[in-house]
Amino acid sequence: MQKKYVVLVAVLLMAQAVFAQLKYVNLNVSMNGGYSQLIHKTDFQSTPLESLYDFIIDLPQAKDLTWQEFLDAYEIKDRFWQPRMGFSAQLTYRDWPIKVLGEAMSSSSSYTRASYAVTMGLGKDFYISDSTWYFSFLGGYKYMIKDFGFGSNTIVNSVGRKESREDLAQFFGPQGEPIGRSSGDLFSVRVGFARTIDWYYRWSVGVEAFYELDLTDKLVRNSRMTVWGGQIFMRYKFFGKNVEPNRYYPNPGGGRRN
Repeated sequence: MQKKYVVLVAVLLMAQAVFAQLKYVNLNVSMNGGYSQLIHKTDFQSTPLESLYDFIIDLPQAKDLTWQEFLDAYEIKDRFWQPRMGFSAQLTYRDWPIKVLGEAMSSSSSYTRASYAVTMGLGKDFYISDSTWYFSFLGGYKYMIKDFGFGSNTIVNSVGRKESREDLAQFFGPQGEPIGRSSGDLFSVRVGFARTIDWYYRWSVGVEAFYELDLTDKLVRNSRMTVWGGQIFMRYKFFGKNVEPNRYYPNPGGGRRN
């Protein structure tokens, strides 16, 4: 019984220490929208497209069709653009140059599907001009928890011809994982520029460029999740210490400092 009390006291002391540090934690939430290019570099002959090719060359009028001619006819590429939209949440502690970023975004393979990821690395916001403007940076490891668009949608959206794309969408359907698992390990770099827009330094709007290199072992999944692009965002500091005091004169009537 005495041992249980010792453990309970230790847990309570640890919890108290953790709660005492919460006042130093900063949480920013963002609404994002932009465009990105997925560079998946898929070997299409290892996908269901091979079955479609085999079906076509069995037709008398297409028996001499080569694989490359088949790819050219359907305008099949190993990269394509998609709109992106969604939300993100960023955690920092004190002024430490470390950021943790969680994302719930539309997939880079299909804007109608969701993807979930978390990134942790070195990063910081650098404020200028009385903290009205700031640069942001983050570089580190990104784990793609699940990309629900990566797979059949990746193959279909690699087809350049709209009519063929619609036909292939019905041909493949949402089957399995035709190009491997929809999670992965990436190296991520983000650079942004933004402006605070309220008197309390809580709201800001800006633009951000990003590049994410897929590091997943090719024995696990040959197709890549490498992506690059840009987005605009609206960000709100949900809790945490402001970089500057509120933009008010110290008088009841208020008024901006500058």
